[in-house]
Amino acid sequence: MAETREREPSYAWVVVGVLFLAQAVAMGVSGTIGLLVKPWETEFGWDRAAVSLTASLGFVVYGVAQALSGRWADRTGPRVIFAASIALLGVGVAAVGSIVSLWQAYAIFGVLIMVGVGGASSPTSAVAVARWFTARRGLAIGVVAGGSAAGQLVLLPVMAALIDAVGWRTAFLWLGVAILAVALPVVLLLLRDDPDQMAGRPGTAATLAGPPMALAEILRHANFWWLALSFFVCGVTTAGLINTHFIPYAQDHHISAVTAATAFGVLSLVNMVFTTLSGAVSDRLGYARLLGWIYAGRAVTLVFLVFARDPASLFVFAVAFGIVDFSTVAPTTALSTVLFGRRSAGTVFGLVALSHQLGSAVGSYAGGLVHDLTGSYTAFFLSAAVLSGAAAFMSWAISEAPAPQPETAPA
Repeated sequence: MAETREREPSYAWVVVGVLFLAQAVAMGVSGTIGLLVKPWETEFGWDRAAVSLTASLGFVVYGVAQALSGRWADRTGPRVIFAASIALLGVGVAAVGSIVSLWQAYAIFGVLIMVGVGGASSPTSAVAVARWFTARRGLAIGVVAGGSAAGQLVLLPVMAALIDAVGWRTAFLWLGVAILAVALPVVLLLLRDDPDQMAGRPGTAATLAGPPMALAEILRHANFWWLALSFFVCGVTTAGLINTHFIPYAQDHHISAVTAATAFGVLSLVNMVFTTLSGAVSDRLGYARLLGWIYAGRAVTLVFLVFARDPASLFVFAVAFGIVDFSTVAPTTALSTVLFGRRSAGTVFGLVALSHQLGSAVGSYAGGLVHDLTGSYTAFFLSAAVLSGAAAFMSWAISEAPAPQPETAPA
């Protein structure tokens, strides 16, 4: 109990609040790609697959940025990475308004913005939570992950309304300025790497008893591959499918962008609640067991999406999918720490998150390609449901026995 009090001072929850805000900004911005599909098709004449490739490129960049940020955060602490990432996000979002060609869309949204999103996302947060929490780690991760849902809940309907009112260029310029004026100062003023900094001592990775595990050692464990492959499927079926294609799917069935964005907001509200709950429940039920049931539930909801072609059924889907969307993040993040140790949390979850973003890239582009080839999303949605069922069995195959921790690990 004494260790818990030392590792979880009251300021730990201030850190959680800052992480919540940073992830809300990052994931909210990431989700706005769905709002740009129709405007870009209309203004520039780009086809659905070409626009989807912007998201696909972005997800790959996002994943690489997550892997690098997690590793760097293990070594240097998360504060500087969060600050740099939020600054990059603000600049990138403001620059969206200058896009006039497809290569600029790829460079600004697909690269610049998604580097910032990757740096201000779950792997870097995992390092901060691992340094500040022990007994209530799952709950803390769940609250932070809820920020991702909260960002989409608030940002997407607001941005949809702004785009209708002032156009997509002005809307993104205003959003970029807001990020630089509000979110960046909060991170700089309030985020601390670990409890040592609150006591006036330099926070260092040495407090975690050594450097992170070697990559070769991590890759030898079957648990890592079950975790990474299941999170690949998570990427296909969430960011790849929902973030990129949910709003265009609704518009294909004559549902307005504002209505679809509102449904997305409802999805995000439910998401926020159940993401937090999944963290608390997984602390008691077991991370791998709960993770498998979440994927199984997702498979069912994706089958239902095929038949959701009016506003009422779209909102029903939004509620159901919100239960099983970001709720995978807390048990997956916690498993990265439980299986491989606190000193390697950022490295492991960074690699697992890279797998997720590769899945997101595949899902984003595949959805657009299937739509262009068949004229609908039906085959894509049903394939995603089958993959979710497979991810459930991958999760149940994970053993929660920790990997042996060497005394030292090579850089």
